Amino acid sequence: MIKLHIEGLDKLEQKFANLPKVLDQLTQKTMETSLETLQQNVPEYPPPPQKTKYTRTGMLGKSLGAAGGKPTVYSITGSGVNKVGAFGTNLSYAKYVIDEKRQAYMHVGRWWTMKTIFDNTKEKIVNLWALMIKKAIGD
Repeated sequence: MIKLHIEGLDKLEQKFANLPKVLDQLTQKTMETSLETLQQNVPEYPPPPQKTKYTRTGMLGKSLGAAGGKPTVYSITGSGVNKVGAFGTNLSYAKYVIDEKRQAYMHVGRWWTMKTIFDNTKEKIVNLWALMIKKAIGD
């Protein structure tokens, strides 16, 4: 009879046992960094139209964290590989200013949209997640 005893499997078993916790920490940190990246890439306000009498309040920018505060929509839900990050504003009129599909005619071509923020950060965020995956699998 042949008996095989493999040493070191206990370390492997322990590593796999800790994997859910490690993945949760890695995905949490990467999602936080992703949301921070979105916030850091909120563009400046465009110049006001000529001859306007409207005085800007800055509320839209503040609601997206442009003034250094926290955006009004800024959350991470889920756990492990099922994390979902949300970034945006809950201002009722924001959709008419920065929503790509509902932007009011007077803002089209002057104001950036949420898609602009996404387009400016997509590659950075994809790279963050690629790096996290490399770390997780030990590459």
